[in-house]
Amino acid sequence: MSPSYWIIAAIIAGVIEIFTVGFWFLWLALSALLVALGASLKILPNLESQLLVFALLTLVFIIFTRPIVVKFIKTEDKSSNVSALIGQHGITLSQIKPLHLGQVKVNGEVWTAISDEEIEENTRIEVVGIDGVKLKIKKA
Repeated sequence: MSPSYWIIAAIIAGVIEIFTVGFWFLWLALSALLVALGASLKILPNLESQLLVFALLTLVFIIFTRPIVVKFIKTEDKSSNVSALIGQHGITLSQIKPLHLGQVKVNGEVWTAISDEEIEENTRIEVVGIDGVKLKIKKA
């Protein structure tokens, strides 16, 4: 197989990697480039040897180098949505009873809240979960 086909395969895998950023297609692209180099230098003269080397390189890259790259590239994910409220503390703005909604203020925002226990107004609470758009709370 011509080295140009391997280069095209590497470009396609590289583009897919850019859009997925999972560090899977990166190794396919690198393997395809190495096979293209081997094919152009006549080290890998036939399709069978090219496919075998491509498969082995990809396997080695994924098994041995992907975990290292993922470890160094991985950033600390911080919750920036509603789930970030779990564990936060706030204060009740109204009385809350089981099966009756109330309001709480958490991080300066007013939320509708539910609880399995009765909680009086102006009581410190902790967010323990989320049910739709309502916070599940308990006394802190």
